[in-house]
Amino acid sequence: PRRPDLVKPYKAAVIGPDELPPDFYALISLVFGLLGLTFKYKICSWVAVMACIGSLANLKSSEADFKQIACSVSFSVMGLIMNYFRKDLQ
Repeated sequence: PRRPDLVKPYKAAVIGPDELPPDFYALISLVFGLLGLTFKYKICSWVAVMACIGSLANLKSSEADFKQIACSVSFSVMGLIMNYFRKDLQ
């Protein structure tokens, strides 16, 4: 630097637990899991599973919410179970 006296060290901003950014993968997993479970769309259930895996892969331990994780995992898995192991009533 040309003026080393003006150089300031970087300090990360402190973010409170109420100001955390939303987890969009978990939201997508929950929405598509409900769509797959309600309307019996297999593609929605698979999208929910993939979004759930992406959400778990990008999860930080500081922002882990057990209820949200449990809901997204259960809806995506139950969507697959209900779509592939249902009885056809024809």
